[in-house]
Amino acid sequence: MILSEHSIKLNPTEAQFVALLDDFAGRQDPPVECRIAGGWVRDKLLDLPSSDLDVALNIPSGWAFATEFVDYLHAKGVHTGSVGRVAANPEQSKHLETGTTTILGLDCDFVGLRSESYADSRIPHLVELGTPLDDALRRDLTINSLFYNVHTHLVEDHTRLGLEDLSARIARTPLPPRQTFFDDPLRVLRCVRFAARFGLEIEEGVAEAARDPEIQAAVKTKVSRERIGIEISKMLSPSKDPLRALTLIDQLHLHSSIFTIPPTPACPVPVSPPREDSLRSAQILSHVSQHKPFSEWIDSHLWLAAALEPFRGSTWKGKREMHAVSAVISEDLKLSNEVNDAVTHLVDMLPILNPLATGRSEIGVVLQHPSVRPWQRSVVWGAVTEILGQWNGEWNDEADKIVTKWAEFVTRIEQLGLPDAINRPLLLDGKEIGSLLELRPGPIVGVIRAAVNAWQLDHPDATVDQCAAWLKGRWEGEGRAEWEAALPPVQMKGKQSKAKQKDAKAEKRKR
Repeated sequence: MILSEHSIKLNPTEAQFVALLDDFAGRQDPPVECRIAGGWVRDKLLDLPSSDLDVALNIPSGWAFATEFVDYLHAKGVHTGSVGRVAANPEQSKHLETGTTTILGLDCDFVGLRSESYADSRIPHLVELGTPLDDALRRDLTINSLFYNVHTHLVEDHTRLGLEDLSARIARTPLPPRQTFFDDPLRVLRCVRFAARFGLEIEEGVAEAARDPEIQAAVKTKVSRERIGIEISKMLSPSKDPLRALTLIDQLHLHSSIFTIPPTPACPVPVSPPREDSLRSAQILSHVSQHKPFSEWIDSHLWLAAALEPFRGSTWKGKREMHAVSAVISEDLKLSNEVNDAVTHLVDMLPILNPLATGRSEIGVVLQHPSVRPWQRSVVWGAVTEILGQWNGEWNDEADKIVTKWAEFVTRIEQLGLPDAINRPLLLDGKEIGSLLELRPGPIVGVIRAAVNAWQLDHPDATVDQCAAWLKGRWEGEGRAEWEAALPPVQMKGKQSKAKQKDAKAEKRKR
C-alpha cells in the first residue's frame, strides 16, 4: 500500500459527514475502519464535484452499519433518508449486504470490503469479506481503486498504480487485463467510458485484451444487453466526450459486440454491417457541433444515431418489421421508448426535410411532422448525413457549403417566425370545421384541418372570422372536390356510396 500525502479538499458538507462517520465508527466495539472508495476519491483528486460516496467497511454488513449510523445521526438532529437494503448475491452472500441512504444531501452506499471469485458469469459466484487490497484488485481500473481513509485523512493506493495512472492519465487494470475482462466483460465498456471521459490513454496490454475475439465474444454472451445499453447511454452523454468513446470503440473493434441486431428464427446469427460509417458520422457530427447554431442542439440522441448509422437503410423482422436501428435500440439494448422514438425519427425524417424549401407553409408543415420534431435535432442530422455522402475523411470546402446551406435554412425558419407558429393551435378545430361546413366527423375533416393549418401558416395575423370566411369560400369553390380527392380510395368509395344514398332519398321525396 502507498499512503499518499495527496490532499483531498473536503467541502463543508463532506467535512461534516467524515467527522460524524469517524466519530461513530470509533464508538463501535471493536472500532470499524471506514474508507471512501472509488469514483469519489478519483473525482476529488481531479478537483471534480461528486456527491456519490461508496463507504467501504472492514465488517460484512454495510446495511447493519448504515442503520445504526442513521440512528446515531438522528439523535444528533442530522437529517437522513431511509436506509435501503441490497444483497451482494442473494444466494451466496446474504451476509454482505449494502446499505444505501442519503446523508446531508450525499448519496451514500455502505458495504464491506470484498474479495470476489468468478466462474462462467460476470456475476461473482463467491463474494467474501476481504482486505483493502482484495477490494482494490477487483476494481475495473487502477484509477478507480483508490481509498480515502476517514480516520487518517490519507489517500490509500493499494495497487501502487492508481495515483501514478491518474496523474499520467492511463487506463490500466489492477489485475492482468485478460483476467479482469474475463471475470467481468462489462469492464471493457467501462474502460472505454472512463478513458473517453477523463482523456485516458488505454495501456497497450489493456487494448490488446479488449481486441481479443474471446473477450469480445464474452461481452456478447456474459453481459446482459440492458447493462450494455446503460453503459452506452453514459458514454454518449455530450459532456463525456462521445466522439472519443466511439473512436475507441472503433479502434478496439468493439462495434459489432456492442451494437447488434437481435437474432430471429429466420436469422439466428445476424451479420453486423461494416462499422466505418459509425465513426465517420461521429467525426462529422463533432465538426458540425462546432458551428452555430448547431452547437446548442447536440444531444445524446444524435450521438446514438451516429453510432447506429451503419444500420440505417436496413430492416429487421421479428414479431413485426421495423427499422434495424429501432431493433438495435429497443430489442437489443433495451433502451427507453423515448430514445427509440427520437433516433428512429431521425431516420424517418431524412426524405422529408428539404433545406432548399422557401414557402412559409411548405416549411412549417414539414417542421410539424412527428418525425421532424424537434426540428433543431433534425436539421443537425440532415447536415451530418448529407456531408457523410461525400465524406473522404477530412473536412473540406464541400462540407463547409453543406453546413452553410443548413445554417441558412435555420435562418429562414427563424425569419419566418416558424418556431412559434408551428406550435400555435388551429384557428378552427375539427368540431368547428364540421359545424361550419355541415360535416360529420370523419377522414374528410382531417384533410380539411391540414388545409386550414397550411393557410394559417401562410396568414400568421389572420383572425378566426377570416379563416372561417376563407374556408367557406374554398369549400363552395374547388376545395371540396380537391379535398375529397385527397381521401384514400376506400374512404372515398364509402363517401360516394353515402352520397348516392342521399341523392336517391332526395329523388324519392320528389316523386
